[in-house]
Amino acid sequence: MKNASLVLLLAALAARLAAQVTETPETIAPGEFLVRMDAISLAFNRDDSGPNKFSALGLATTILSTGITKDVDAQIGMQFFLRQTYEFRGASERRSGLGDVTLRTKWTYWRNAQLGAAAAVIPYVKVPTSTGGVGNDHVEGGVIFPWAMSLGVGTAAGAMASWDVVRNDANNGYDSRWLMSGFLRQHIVGPLGVYAEATLGVSSSTLSSFAGGMGAGATWDVSKRLQFDYGVSRGLGSRATDWLHGLRVRWSF
Repeated sequence: MKNASLVLLLAALAARLAAQVTETPETIAPGEFLVRMDAISLAFNRDDSGPNKFSALGLATTILSTGITKDVDAQIGMQFFLRQTYEFRGASERRSGLGDVTLRTKWTYWRNAQLGAAAAVIPYVKVPTSTGGVGNDHVEGGVIFPWAMSLGVGTAAGAMASWDVVRNDANNGYDSRWLMSGFLRQHIVGPLGVYAEATLGVSSSTLSSFAGGMGAGATWDVSKRLQFDYGVSRGLGSRATDWLHGLRVRWSF
């Protein structure tokens, strides 16, 4: 009974350990559900070599998770609306539609109650279901390895590594992409918290360049089951998106 209570406690804290990019290693209790929805996400990018611009707007990008056992989740994700705008030498092109479906599972294979730490593995596959030309019409997939731990009252840290198999820019094959991220989170007062996050990614076709980012965000815990998270990130490197903004909602029931 004591171990079961500890698992539930860690699961309740898990939503507060995640950041915009870095995944949480904790699972949801069997029979419960977690909705993680990026209510609004914005991306802006400008080509340094010219006036070319790209922007993207996503609405209600959602991952629904449910607990299968105390250590295993089943998850399904969907981009309910995505709009992409390209500007090239004064001309513009806009695409909008539904995004792709992602199928995932999470296994929390390690926990340490004394450290308040956990680690997990998340294999996933992306199914090409997009409309309006907003996707690449190809299956992609990968595996994610998140880790997090408590650093004391009100402070937490986490890290993540992932390996993804994605369609290449020429659309004639696949590349491997590696991403690492980490965050530090601090409770401020009452329901409010802040965090800082860093990311670094590289692709097998562009090993000489990288896509990184430095970001920060604020969280508001409305209740133990409802949380809002706003984050902003500045891209670093020639292949990084210049600016990313996101408003995320987490609701468990």
